[in-house]
Amino acid sequence: MFQLSHHRPGRIAAICLSLFAALALPRDLQAGSLSWLDEVVQSVMSEARAGGRSVAKNGEEAGARVTGRLFVHEADEGLEVVARRYEDLAQAGRRLEEPSETLLRSKFTRLLPHDSEAARVFGTLKPAEKRLVVEMGETAQRLARRYPDQAETMIRRLGTEGLSAVRVYGDDIAEVLVKEGPESLGVLRKTGRGGWRFFTEQVLPHKKKLLAAGVLAAFMANPDQFVDYAGRATEYAVREFAKAGVQLAGAIGGGASNGIESAIAQTLAARGLDFLPLRYLGMFLAGLVVILAAMVVLGLPITWFIRPLTWPMRFFAGKWKATRVA
Repeated sequence: MFQLSHHRPGRIAAICLSLFAALALPRDLQAGSLSWLDEVVQSVMSEARAGGRSVAKNGEEAGARVTGRLFVHEADEGLEVVARRYEDLAQAGRRLEEPSETLLRSKFTRLLPHDSEAARVFGTLKPAEKRLVVEMGETAQRLARRYPDQAETMIRRLGTEGLSAVRVYGDDIAEVLVKEGPESLGVLRKTGRGGWRFFTEQVLPHKKKLLAAGVLAAFMANPDQFVDYAGRATEYAVREFAKAGVQLAGAIGGGASNGIESAIAQTLAARGLDFLPLRYLGMFLAGLVVILAAMVVLGLPITWFIRPLTWPMRFFAGKWKATRVA
């Protein structure tokens, strides 16, 4: 019969302790990793869907759980790396905040009021990592409430960089980022909010034309060639858009007027009509369009523009009537 040696009980106890430690370590070891942030964001979304209700039986959240990981397309890198990228973007967008340790703890508790283990792990993170976790959690919470049926898919497509951009620049950019893909983040990084407005108002409405002419690819690669940080089109933009058959009538960037003249000259030359009088007429009509468009945008009556032109006509018409009566 098999006999236990006097060393066996001690060895078994050591093995049991090792197994217990191995089971207890994973969450702590992952505390500074992207996978832990993924778990936190999932829990925040579940809380948001549950409407902040108390946990159900057996400690399960009342809201539906997210299926699978959210940040599936990203390596499981350290939170420190992700936090550094976020802070660079926040500085570019002039939205870098440094809340106190107490405020961060309070915010995290409001995000996950029923998860004491997550709160304990949160307390072990570095300040920059805590800011990242809180701000990503708050952004995910807003998206879950604003897009209850789409938030999970949106966050998967956004990834940590897209989610960071939504935090810095506002929830309204989320839909465009999801639809146009991660390369559209370059527009925000290089041109800010002004360039993003140009992207959504001037580029996307003419996407097919610009894509066919190769202008869209050039814009996505170097948006700062097309638009400045204030959202004004450059001369280069006016010229390139004209090649695609798109006129930037409201462009007022540096040298934009020269760009309009160049675009008009190219259009006339293509039809064999590049004569100086016609070029000046085209410039006049383009300027007229700009003025009328500005008046429409500002809500000013078009009659204000037409009235000075009608005064001479009225004057001569009155003179003519007076002559006929005499």
